[in-house]
Amino acid sequence: MAQQGVHLRPERVAYWYLRLNGFLQIENFVVHPTRRGSQRTDADLLGIRFRHRAEFAFDHSEPMVDDKRLLLSPCFDDVVITEVKTNQPCTLNGPWTKPDREIVHRVLAAIGCLRHEEIGDAATRIYTDGVAIIGHTRVRLVAIGRDRDPGLRERYREVLQLTWQDIIGFIWDRFERYRLQKGNVEQWDPCGRHLRRLARSYDQHTFLKTVCQAMGLQQPPFP
Repeated sequence: MAQQGVHLRPERVAYWYLRLNGFLQIENFVVHPTRRGSQRTDADLLGIRFRHRAEFAFDHSEPMVDDKRLLLSPCFDDVVITEVKTNQPCTLNGPWTKPDREIVHRVLAAIGCLRHEEIGDAATRIYTDGVAIIGHTRVRLVAIGRDRDPGLRERYREVLQLTWQDIIGFIWDRFERYRLQKGNVEQWDPCGRHLRRLARSYDQHTFLKTVCQAMGLQQPPFP
């Protein structure tokens, strides 16, 4: 039986969802001030996934299938700036919605995914729609929360909203479908190992409820 009473930080559960979909990530990516003082803001997760990703491409007839909800494309290297909420609907913090602060400009410059002369145009598109496509690079805002927010959808039509049910359900399916391939995970961090243990111990519905409880989700978004 899987270990009980383990707290799972929502940011780490989201991290493992993105990692299982091929994203390389930095947690709590800080935008530092230009002068002495407190940080400007931070992104809960900053990730990049290269467009030619194909896990198990040389070991099986078909590569591993990633989550279609991420709207991944073989045409783009995907950069995601991800905001994580636990008991709130999907939302974006102020710095990602206020063009005058130029936080997105600074993030794009810091990670170096675009040329300097492309940053202004890309940031404008992100502030307007939530996504910018420059050449073979797509930069997107992603909001993770308990429920999707129609208001966020109306204001930022291209911001990807993912619920905990989406994320946790995918994690269970990945571990179940690839039980043999994901068998040896002792080098993973405690969150990743615990998620796998729970997935091996429970059916999908029980896994969803158990992980939500371990995350501190007050009202699981399913019966």
